[in-house]
Amino acid sequence: MIAGILLVGIIAVTLTGCKHTDSSKKETEKPVITLGSDNYPPYNYLNEDGVPTGIDVELATEAFKRMGYQVDVVQINWEKKKELVESGEIDCIMGCFSMEGRLDDYRWAGPYIASRQVVAVNENSDIYKLSDLEGKNLAVQSTTKPEGIFLNRMDERIPKLENLISLGHRELIYTLEEMRQDGTSLKIIEKYQDDPQKYLEVDDLGY
Repeated sequence: MIAGILLVGIIAVTLTGCKHTDSSKKETEKPVITLGSDNYPPYNYLNEDGVPTGIDVELATEAFKRMGYQVDVVQINWEKKKELVESGEIDCIMGCFSMEGRLDDYRWAGPYIASRQVVAVNENSDIYKLSDLEGKNLAVQSTTKPEGIFLNRMDERIPKLENLISLGHRELIYTLEEMRQDGTSLKIIEKYQDDPQKYLEVDDLGY
C-alpha cells in the first residue's frame, strides 16, 4: 500500500517539474504521508502546544523530507494499527514495534532503532532475574512484543506465569497519572471522601 502511494507522489513531482509554474509554490505542495502513532514518550507524544513530537516523529519527518514528502502525524488507537493501515486511513506506522513474528503482516521499511524489553518491579521485590517470575502475575501492554513473548513462550527461558494481564488504553493510564501528579485527582476525590490523600497512595500497593 505505501509503495503505491510513494510511486504516485514521485510521478507527480516529476510531471510538475516539466511545467513552467511557480517552483516555490510547488515545493510546498509535496505529497503527504499519513503516519499513525500513539502516545509513547519520548518517542511519540503531543507537546504543550498539542503538536506531535518525539524521537519517532522527528526521525520520520526528516526521512520523508529527504525523499520528497511531508508527514502528517495522527494519533491512533495502537491496538487497531493493522486495520487502519489495511483500510488506508493511515499510510504507515512507526514505533517501538518488533518485526519478529510479524514479517508477513506488514510491508516493512526495516529496523531503525534497538529497543530492549525490561521487567519493572518494586525495589524491595525478591525478583532479580527472569526465572524469578515463575508463578507470578505480570502485566503487559496488549498487542506488544512483551505480550507475545509470554503468551507464546517460544523460548525455554521464558517462565510460566500465574497470570498474564494484558492492559490496553495506555493513553488513559498516562492521563490518570498526570492528573494525580498535577493535583486534579486530589481535588476531585476530596469532594467525596475525607482524607483524600490516602486514596492516591497507589505507589505502595503490592499489586
